[in-house]
Amino acid sequence: MKIKELHLINVGPLDQSFVFKDEWQGDVHNQILFSGPNGSGKTIILQTIAILWDAFGYWLDHRKITPPSSPVNQCIKQGQSAAMVLTECPGFNEPVIIFYGDFFLLKDISQKPVSKQWIGEAIGGSEHGMKRYLGMTDELFYNWAEARKKMILTFDKADIPNLIWLDAEQRRWVTPKRNLGKHLPENSDLRWLVTYQATEDWKGQLEASLINLKITNPHPYHQAIRDLNDFLYDKEIDPKIKPGENRLQVKIKNKRGKTHSIDELSAGEHQVMIQLYMVSRWLEHGGIVLIDEPDLFLHPSLIPGFMAKLESLVKERNGQLIITSHNSDIWKRYERKGLRVKLGGEV
Repeated sequence: MKIKELHLINVGPLDQSFVFKDEWQGDVHNQILFSGPNGSGKTIILQTIAILWDAFGYWLDHRKITPPSSPVNQCIKQGQSAAMVLTECPGFNEPVIIFYGDFFLLKDISQKPVSKQWIGEAIGGSEHGMKRYLGMTDELFYNWAEARKKMILTFDKADIPNLIWLDAEQRRWVTPKRNLGKHLPENSDLRWLVTYQATEDWKGQLEASLINLKITNPHPYHQAIRDLNDFLYDKEIDPKIKPGENRLQVKIKNKRGKTHSIDELSAGEHQVMIQLYMVSRWLEHGGIVLIDEPDLFLHPSLIPGFMAKLESLVKERNGQLIITSHNSDIWKRYERKGLRVKLGGEV
């Protein structure tokens, strides 16, 4: 699954459409970078995509319009509209429009040679004022609803893609203080829209998830540890769990017996861990990964190798990676091998 088009009307500073078609290959770009000055709307674009995906899940589950308290209603206000056109969706022979906002925008998009398949809330005029309509244009959406139930109720192999959204402001590392070392189950409900939330509770921490993975699926666990260790300098995460504590330790190379906790790694090392692990652990085949400033806190020497690894993880699962960055080296990288979209009059 890939985002082929994104249409935004009065969403933050943005009032424009984006088309991600690769003119050379004829398909859709699978690596996209948004760049631009502060306040140009880079993060808002990723947030809006995640919010539309979250609303999509609600519509599949409930077959009705979203409540006033829902994220889509809180973030996309009256007079604003957002739509994304998805391609390569399992079960559909043509692209799918996921939509929230003005009915006339939806009508305009659906009349173009894009797609007749859509789901979402269209807001249009009626004799009693503005009215919201929930629309689904095909029975195939019901198949997605059943597949979504399987995804969020179990940890079985998914039949449909998911979405991962890693916000730069949320990717803070917090040392856990509650329920330390407890064996606590992970929440399958989070598989549809995967996010990282900084929390002082052991449940939901990256370290707790790693240990759960070791117990339930040792091979991916050891691969994840190897991937993370590739980006640690003069140290490595010991794949063995410290007896009695249910915690992982970081071994210092060439200093026998010297260790420290994962919490004591640097901010840049934590960023690498969060991003690589969240993608390798949770991305389903054909999923979409949104990352705000993946190079945050990273030493310049780490960035090329880290980006290559991140991109390969997404590519292995036939996914799409969409990022933002202020780093000029990443700009050049995506001008060469992906798509760089410049916002805010950036040169």
